[in-house]
Amino acid sequence: MEEKRRTTSGAPRHAARPAGEGSAPKKRPAGSTSASGAPKKRPVGSAAASGVPKKRPAGSAPQRRPSPSPARYSRRQRNTNWSMVLALAIIVIILIGILALIILGVKSCSSGCSSGKRAVANNGPAQIYMETPEPQETPAAQVVDNVIDVQPAETAAAEPTAPAVLPTPAANVRTDANGLRSATIRTAGDFVIHDVVFQSAARLAKQTNSSDPFNFRPMLNLIRDQLENADFTVTNVDGSMGGKQYYKYGYSGYPQFNTPPHILYALVDAGVDMLTLANNHMLDGWFDGLMAEIANVEKVGLKHVGANRSAEEKNTPVVYEINGIKVGFMNYTVSLNEMDKKGVDSRALEFGVNATKNSDPKKDAKALRDAGADVIVCYMHWGKEYEEMPDDNQKKLANILVASGCDVIVGGHPHVVQYATWLSGTNQFGEAQQTLCLYSLGNFLSDQRLPLRDGGILFDFTIQEQADGSFSIINPSYLPTWVWRTGDKENGYDYSVVPIGKYLDTRPEGMSDADYTRMLQSYQESINAMQKGNAGTLIAD
Repeated sequence: MEEKRRTTSGAPRHAARPAGEGSAPKKRPAGSTSASGAPKKRPVGSAAASGVPKKRPAGSAPQRRPSPSPARYSRRQRNTNWSMVLALAIIVIILIGILALIILGVKSCSSGCSSGKRAVANNGPAQIYMETPEPQETPAAQVVDNVIDVQPAETAAAEPTAPAVLPTPAANVRTDANGLRSATIRTAGDFVIHDVVFQSAARLAKQTNSSDPFNFRPMLNLIRDQLENADFTVTNVDGSMGGKQYYKYGYSGYPQFNTPPHILYALVDAGVDMLTLANNHMLDGWFDGLMAEIANVEKVGLKHVGANRSAEEKNTPVVYEINGIKVGFMNYTVSLNEMDKKGVDSRALEFGVNATKNSDPKKDAKALRDAGADVIVCYMHWGKEYEEMPDDNQKKLANILVASGCDVIVGGHPHVVQYATWLSGTNQFGEAQQTLCLYSLGNFLSDQRLPLRDGGILFDFTIQEQADGSFSIINPSYLPTWVWRTGDKENGYDYSVVPIGKYLDTRPEGMSDADYTRMLQSYQESINAMQKGNAGTLIAD
C-alpha cells in the first residue's frame, strides 16, 4: 500500500488584512444574477475581457475566490471514497485467487509428489504404504557421498541377504586340549557422535590426506588392539548412518543424530565384527535412512542385528558361527527418540525396527533354538540416561529375557556404567536358566564430559563347550575405557579412546596432569559401578 503524502502550505505573504475586511466573500446584491442563475457578464472592453489584470487599489486586500459549495465537495469526496473501495475490492479478489491456487497446488503435490518419490525409492507395490509420512521422510536434495553407497535398498519384498547361520571354516575352529570349543565375545559401549566429534573427524581427514571426507580411525588408535582382541567384537552407534540426505540438516548430533557412515570404515579397521542397530536414535534419519544404513553396514562387511528391510527378514533368526559355536543374537530398543510419534513410515514399526513394543522375545528365542543356536545373546537398549543403578523396568525386562531362554544380556543407553550380575530362573523350555546380565556399558566415544559419562567399559564373556555337549558362559570380565579430549572450542577438539589399564603407570604421550588425574578417576568410577554386582572381573589390558 502506498504511503499518503502530507503537504504543508505557508501563510500568504501579502499584507495583513484590515480587521473586518475580506474575512468572508462579499455577497452578490440581490438581482445581480439573471433569472437563469448565470453570473452577470462583464461589460465588453473591461479589463478582464481584454486579458489585462485589473490593478488593485493600494492598501486594499486581495479578494478571495469563493470556496466550492458544500454539495459539490461532498460529491467529489464520495466519488473518491467509492474509487478506493472499488480498488481495495479488486485487490482482495486477486489475493483470494492467488491463495486458492496455492492451496490447490499443495494438495495436488501432497497426493502426487510424495507417492512419486516413494515409488522411485522402493520399487514396491503401493498397498504397503499404510500412512503418509512427514515431509522429512522423503530425502531432501540428493547429496551422495563418494565413498558410502547411501541409496536405500529395496524394501518391499527384500529377501534376507545373510543366511540364517553363517558357517565358519573348520580350520578356524579353536578347541582346548580336550577338543572342546570356546569363543570369546567382547562388546564396547555406545558410540555417540556429537557434531564436534564428526567435525574433528573432518579435520583429521584433511590432516591425513584421507580420500574420505571423515576419518575416525585415529580416535581408536590407542584402543585398537583391545577391540580386536576377541573372537567376536560387537558395538553400537547411536544414530542413523544412511547418509546426509536423510535429514534436512545433513549430518547432525544431538538431539537428532545423523552420523557420517564413514565411521564404519574405522570400526572395521579396529576389528569390530557386528553392530547392534536397535537403539533410540535408529530412526533419526527416518525410515529411508534406516534402510540406507543397513545397506552401508553390509557394504563394508559388518554383520548386524536389530533392524530389518522386510517382515520376512524380521522373522528370520540371526545366528552366526563363532569358532564353530552357533550363537543366536537378539537386539531390542525400548524407545525411538519420539520418531515413532512424528509420522514416520508405518513400515518402521511393522518390521523395520526391533523395539520392545513390536517384538516378542519368547517367540524370537524359540526361533533361534529351532535354527540350531547353541547359545542366545540379547543386546538391550534400555534404562534411564545417567542413572547409576538399573531401574525397575530394566529388571522386569531382564526377567522376561531369562524366561525366554537368553544366556547373556548386554545393555546400553544410560551412558554410564551399570553393574553385571547373574540371574536365575526357569526358561520357556522348562530348563533351569542361568543368565549373565550387564545392565549398561557406558559411553565408548562421545563428547560427554561430566564424571561417569566420559568413560565406559569393554565387556567380555566366553562361551565354553562342556563334555556333555552343552555350553556355559564363563569368565565375565571388563576393561575400563576413557575418552581423552584435547584442543578447545574455538579451534576444535580431538578425541582418543584410552584403555585405562594399559596407561596406569605411564600415561599416553602428551597427556596433561589434569587429564591424567581425570582418567584415573574415571577408572575408579567404572570399578565402583561394577562392584555393585556379583559378576565381572577387572582386567588390565
